Formats: sequence, structure tokens, C-alpha cells
Amino acid sequence: MLFLYRPRETWMPFALPRNRTEQAAYNRQLQAKFEATRRVEPPAPSPARDPVAALKDLAELRRAGLLTDAEFASAKAKLLDA
Repeated sequence: MLFLYRPRETWMPFALPRNRTEQAAYNRQLQAKFEATRRVEPPAPSPARDPVAALKDLAELRRAGLLTDAEFASAKAKLLDA
């Protein structure tokens, strides 16, 4: 029988479960270690652009023929949703 030839496992290959408080502390510790390894600063949020000016730019592109009506409508919807 094959199972007799395998060595018995007398130890568990993983740690016993922690309670929620210990697990939360462990998660915070791992997150702090991860954040300490960051080499690049997180990107700064881009400055908010005036939606009226952006709509005027889109309208100008449409008038110039660089945007179709469908592309203009989708860009306008995206701009107004953001």
C-alpha cells in the first residue's frame, strides 16, 4: 500500500489560526513593512480641471472634425460623470 511508504507528518506546515485582534495587529505589521519598501512616492492627485473649459475644448475638436459625434458624446459623458 502506497500510504505506508510515505513519511508521517508530525508537524503542521502552517501556523495555528489567530484570534481577530492578533490577526489585525499582524496585518497592520505586514502592511507597515510593505509600505516601508516603497521606493516611489505615490502619484499626487492631478489638479481639478474646469469642466466648462474641457467641454469647450471638446466642442472645438468636434468642430475641427477630429472627433465624431459619438466620440464627443462619450467624452462629454465621461467628463460630466467625473
